[in-house]
Amino acid sequence: MRYLKMTFVLALLCVAVSRGYVRKSEIQSNDRTKLILRAKGNACIKMGGRCQDDSQRCVGSYVSGKCPGSIKHRCCLPTMDEACTMVGGLCQDDSQGCGGSYVSGKCSGPITRKCCLPTIDDVCTEMGGRCQDDSQRCGGSYVSGKCSGPITRRCCSAKPIISYTGFCENVKIISRDSWGARRPKDTEEMHLPVNYTFIHHTKTGNCSNTNKCMGQLKNIQDFHMYTRNWSDIAYNFLIGGDGQVYEGRGWSRTGAHTLKYNRRSIAISFIGDFMSYSPVSSALTASEKLIECAKKHRVLTTGYALYGHRDVGATTCPGDTLYKLIQQWPHYGRNVS
Repeated sequence: MRYLKMTFVLALLCVAVSRGYVRKSEIQSNDRTKLILRAKGNACIKMGGRCQDDSQRCVGSYVSGKCPGSIKHRCCLPTMDEACTMVGGLCQDDSQGCGGSYVSGKCSGPITRKCCLPTIDDVCTEMGGRCQDDSQRCGGSYVSGKCSGPITRRCCSAKPIISYTGFCENVKIISRDSWGARRPKDTEEMHLPVNYTFIHHTKTGNCSNTNKCMGQLKNIQDFHMYTRNWSDIAYNFLIGGDGQVYEGRGWSRTGAHTLKYNRRSIAISFIGDFMSYSPVSSALTASEKLIECAKKHRVLTTGYALYGHRDVGATTCPGDTLYKLIQQWPHYGRNVS
């Protein structure tokens, strides 16, 4: 009996040497048990598996006799299909239609069973969107990283997906991508902080909910870019009748709103025509918070001056009623140098 046990140990060691699991010189070690355990562990690793307790989840199948330790310490071998599914693919016969491209060597079974990997555009279409150049009008929101091709080729979602810029702690600013802004034709950076804030109105229809306000923003941007021939929507920020702040050109980009002051001011425009009535209270509160945020983050100087558009140009903007209101705001001053 003892002779049979020794024969088994020697045979196992010979296999380990021939397969490269242990070096020949290691056989001279007196600790043959350790060599056997090591050979078993290497056998599992070389098969692409992992030794673990078989009470743990194994994404594949367990194989006995390939790991050291107790009988419960077994080799977890992943199924070949897992190589396909882990990269988002589907194993199928290559005679079937594949929305992306077939990749060999990632699926079990016959050679015709291949991994169908979706193209990155499928991620966009699956969420109901369409990949397009972001200079085009988008009915929903623009989402990056969902389309193949250049960085300007992005996913236009079917419905708006709201996200915020995260710049201000006291007020949420809906991002350009959220309202589906086109890519600007050109941009120019401003030197911050600036000394002026100008209040405008868009002199368009009002909007009372976010979807309508987003539609108005797209119409205003189209008018500014393709009728006025400006590079983008004119204002740095716009505020809707829903009380939401929308990112226009943002904090650091020069606008096209107030002649001679574009490079040294931030423009806030209320969506609507405010000749005979004022913006809703939530919109006015949002503008106050936006200005406070600009001061805190050194976009505006602490001693900034605030004006209406009509203070420096031959215009009725920002409307008679709104103009009367802003004259009561802090930092309002009529004399502009």
